[in-house]
Amino acid sequence: MAETTSVWFDCDTGFDDLLALVVASRDPSLRLAGVSTVVGNTSLDNTTANTLAAVEAFGIDAPVYRGCAQPIAGPPHTIEGLLGEGGMGTTGRRLAPARRRRAESRHAVRALIAYLRAAGEPALVVATGPLTNLAQAINLAPDVAAKIGRLVVMGGSAGAGNHTAAAEFNAFADPEAWDVVLRAGAPLEMFGLNLTRQVLIGPSDRDRIAAVGTDLAGAVADSLDAYLRIRQRDKPGEMPLHDPCTTVYLARPDWFALEPARVEIELAGRITRGATVCEFRVPRKAQPNALVATRAEGSKVAGRTVDQMVAALRAAA
Repeated sequence: MAETTSVWFDCDTGFDDLLALVVASRDPSLRLAGVSTVVGNTSLDNTTANTLAAVEAFGIDAPVYRGCAQPIAGPPHTIEGLLGEGGMGTTGRRLAPARRRRAESRHAVRALIAYLRAAGEPALVVATGPLTNLAQAINLAPDVAAKIGRLVVMGGSAGAGNHTAAAEFNAFADPEAWDVVLRAGAPLEMFGLNLTRQVLIGPSDRDRIAAVGTDLAGAVADSLDAYLRIRQRDKPGEMPLHDPCTTVYLARPDWFALEPARVEIELAGRITRGATVCEFRVPRKAQPNALVATRAEGSKVAGRTVDQMVAALRAAA
């Protein structure tokens, strides 16, 4: 039997987090040890409900833990106005609410600390939302930073932002959390907008998912349809596929190029708060503290994501 790697998945489940979670669950080399939720795309109640609905619908056997309901500093920033009701927009059908699955009673931060401390070897953590849970774990138990072998994050940008001109949403939503993680020396592998904008999903992918023909496939296809209409409501078009880049990367690192860099996050800028500044001139200008993804074979990454979703939908039928 092939060896599997344990992974902790931290998310603020909207549509692309759902895709990333399904991709991770379909990878035979991974074992999902825990899933934690955080405020981000939408409220903690909604990200938790969306995650529970997903793990139940797709038969994902991993405990789900509720995490932080607000960032380290300031009020939450959510984007339901962009993503739709509950952070999981749709042009028709919706993922059914979970009937059997419930969140564990233990808080996600405490559960993450316990997972990292119990890990027999350096642990793998994937984060597709704001880094609040991870930062609070490090704040409460500084020793756990050294237990992380790989921290694969969707967030930030080595170029322009999306929530603001300078900042990507996950980084903007809790830049203080990013600062904690970077200062702790966690080995960051960053998948920012400069990378994810190379990976596109479009109407033909929606049609492939819908063609599975089940109620669940219809709900996923209608959520994808809403996602494809973010830029132009009356006509679906191609959109960047953000969060699944992290989990496809775990299976196919050969489809990506990463470069060492010094990553710092802006906390005080009046118009640049949340910007991730990436210095690639290392070690001449600075000592590297991250690997930053710079190139992807976009069509392969998107194709694998859709293939895994289609396979998961057929398995769930």
